[in-house]
Amino acid sequence: MNDAAPRRLKGRTSAETRSAVLDLIRAGEGISRAELALASSLTEATISKIVRQLLDEGIIIEAGRGRSTGGKRPTLLTLNTGRLYALGVALDRWSTVLVLCGLNGSVVDRTVAAGSGSQSPRRVVSRAAGHVRTLLQRNGVDPSDVVGLGVATSGRRRGPDGWGVDAAIADVWDTFDTASELEARTGIRVVMENDANCAALGSFWTGTDARRDFMTVYMSTGIGAGIVLGGSLYRGASGNAGEIGHVVVDPEGAECWCGGRGCLETVGPPRGVVRTVAADPVLSRRFLPGGPAQDRGASEPFGQIARAYRAGDGAAEELIENAAQQVATVVLGLVNTLDLDEVRLAGPGFATLGEVYVRAVRERLAASAVSRGLHDVVVELGEVGPDVTAIGAASLVLHSSLTPHYAARL
Repeated sequence: MNDAAPRRLKGRTSAETRSAVLDLIRAGEGISRAELALASSLTEATISKIVRQLLDEGIIIEAGRGRSTGGKRPTLLTLNTGRLYALGVALDRWSTVLVLCGLNGSVVDRTVAAGSGSQSPRRVVSRAAGHVRTLLQRNGVDPSDVVGLGVATSGRRRGPDGWGVDAAIADVWDTFDTASELEARTGIRVVMENDANCAALGSFWTGTDARRDFMTVYMSTGIGAGIVLGGSLYRGASGNAGEIGHVVVDPEGAECWCGGRGCLETVGPPRGVVRTVAADPVLSRRFLPGGPAQDRGASEPFGQIARAYRAGDGAAEELIENAAQQVATVVLGLVNTLDLDEVRLAGPGFATLGEVYVRAVRERLAASAVSRGLHDVVVELGEVGPDVTAIGAASLVLHSSLTPHYAARL
């Protein structure tokens, strides 16, 4: 982790300063006014003013007393998780997951619905809006108490209106303004982000370190990365940073849907592994006797290969180990390029054989003279369930609304 000394958190505006103080309260899980002043290098008068504003607005609450250091026991401050909420929606072809979260990112309630499939974007959004209304009514939450609604998608950012579903699946969403349509149907502010960035923000928002430099490698059927530097999500020039699925790992490899050849996308994630098997008659007969089951995506056929791997099948072992090594190679390059101190692997693509990928990444980093010579790099398996990006989408709302000083520093 980043061990740099605390720096003065006074921002360029009072809003930025307030944002930074609130982030310390979020990460502190119970912190006193004196501790806030010490951690921020701000005056106690400034801290008291900001704390009073946050208390009056119901964003934070006083939650018990801390230990005495010789005088009166200090009052501890924490987020008010029962006052304001955020919604997160993960739109996927195979399922739609909706979560209602408190200010600390904890899940209050959830709903799992049908995926987008081949239906029109307008119909999918209309159905999602209905689920949002039901979720709020079921929990007695007024829409005015919702900070916003975050949407996680596997698509790329394609302009101001713009998100398109992963081009390997469909491009019908490219010209559809999902955010505006969903906002009109719910009356709630909507923000959108790709699934890997959402997974990274979810990890950051529910963590206790406000100064982390880390990467979340998110794998479903495809693969991408969310990069957080100093608490800020790094988006790149067009908002599409982290497209590690299109890093070339084999110039002579299979053609990728992006137009390139030998991208990580073609060999590393479940979709790539299944595609490799389907292209080989011998492997296909062994692992996919019923075909690749395109109507159900790559999860089911990848599960068949994973079961063979665990049973000690040599061909399955070669496929999976190669996939994990290719992912590890790309991760090593980014760790060394960005000087990261933590890598988290998350998403449903790691649910079956996540430990194999974790081991490959750890071994590759340990063998690198660059990464091991400067500092340790923590590699962990994160959340692999279907909720991870929906929770991240809710965290996106909280991150952008409550701690805008991060965006201001980009």
